[in-house]
Amino acid sequence: MTTQHGWQPCRACHQAGQEVRVEGDWHLRANPGYWGAQAPKVLVLGFSKGATQIAAAVGGQFDAVAFAGMRPRLKAVLDGLGLDLNGQSIDEALSASGRVLGAASLIRCGLSVMEQGQLKSSGTIMPKAAKAAFPLQAMKMCIGRHLKPLPESVETVVMLGTTDAYVKGVKGLMREQFPDYQDFNDVAFRAQGRTWVFASHPSGANGTFGEWVAGDGSTESGRKRLLALAALGKSSDAIPSRASAPARALPTDTQLVSAPLPSRPMPLKPTSPPPREMVTTMLDARFAQTFHLVSNEGRKVVPVRMKNQDSGLVAFRLAKMGNTKDGQREVTDEAELLRLCETGQYQVRAQPLDKSGPANFVRPLLNHRIVKSPAA
Repeated sequence: MTTQHGWQPCRACHQAGQEVRVEGDWHLRANPGYWGAQAPKVLVLGFSKGATQIAAAVGGQFDAVAFAGMRPRLKAVLDGLGLDLNGQSIDEALSASGRVLGAASLIRCGLSVMEQGQLKSSGTIMPKAAKAAFPLQAMKMCIGRHLKPLPESVETVVMLGTTDAYVKGVKGLMREQFPDYQDFNDVAFRAQGRTWVFASHPSGANGTFGEWVAGDGSTESGRKRLLALAALGKSSDAIPSRASAPARALPTDTQLVSAPLPSRPMPLKPTSPPPREMVTTMLDARFAQTFHLVSNEGRKVVPVRMKNQDSGLVAFRLAKMGNTKDGQREVTDEAELLRLCETGQYQVRAQPLDKSGPANFVRPLLNHRIVKSPAA
C-alpha cells in the first residue's frame, strides 16, 4: 500500500489515456489519492470520491480534497471511536504533516452512477455498488493493490458506511482476499492481524449520523457504534441485539481459532466529556457545513436538510415556485446545492443555527449573500 501523501499513478481499472471508464450506468473517474501520515496508526477508508471531493480536486487543492465539506463530522466519528489525532486538528492530520491518520477510499477513484439522467455519487450508491458487478470488480482490484498488505504501522482500519448491504458486500470481498479473515460482529472483523470496523459515514446526506454519534443502543445506528467500540476493545454497557436477527453460527471458514492473533495496543477509553466539536456536530448534523447565508440586515441562516415524509429522504430543499412539494427540488450534495444557490434562480430552506426561528425559504443573491464558510 502506498502511503505517500498525494495523487497516485494507479490506472489499473483504466486504459491508457482514459480519464473516465463507463460500464453501463457506472462511471469511474481516474483520480486516486492518499492523504495523511506516511506511517499511519489509523487508516480511514471512505467509499469513493463524491461530487464535493471531485469539485475540490478540479480546483487543484489536493489537501482540501479528502472529506471536503464533512471534516468536522469525520472528527466526530473518530472521537466516537476513541481514536485521537495526537494533538492535531483534522485538517493537519489529513495533510503531509499528519502523524497518526491515513485516509483514502475503498474505491480509490471517483465512482458515480447514472440515475434518471443525472450522475449520482451519494445517497444510495454505496449499497447499490455492493451488489453490482463493476463496482465490486473495482473494489476487489483496489483491495488487492492498495490494502494488501497494510503498512506495518496500521493498528486500526475504519471503513465509513454502515448500511447492511454495504457491510455484507465489503465483508464478502475481504473474506476472499485475506486468509486470516475472522468475523467479529455485525460491524467488525479481523484481517491481517488488525481490527477493521465500519462507522457512520460523515456525509451530510446521512440522516442517521446523529444517532450513531449519540451511541444510544435503542437505535440501530447507535447500536452499531457500540458494536464498533466493543470490537476495538472499548468497554461499553450491554449492547442490545437485533430483535429480529436469529442466532446463527459462523461459517466454518470464519470460526475463531484458539491461537491468538497478534496483539496491538488499543486506545484508552476516553474519561473526559465529549469534545465540543463532537457535541456541535450532533446538534447541527442537518445544517450545511461549507457555506451560509447572511441577510441584508446581517442575520445568519444556514441551509438545512429536511425529511421528506413521503419518501423518507433527508435532503436540502430548493424551489422555483414557492412552498409546494411539486415545485421543489431535493439535493443531498452540498457542492450541487451551492452551485444552484449561486445561479440566483432558486429559493432554499434555511434556518438560524441556534434554531431560534423556523426553516423558511430564502432567495440567495436577492436578499441574502452567500458566505463560503461554516456559520459557527
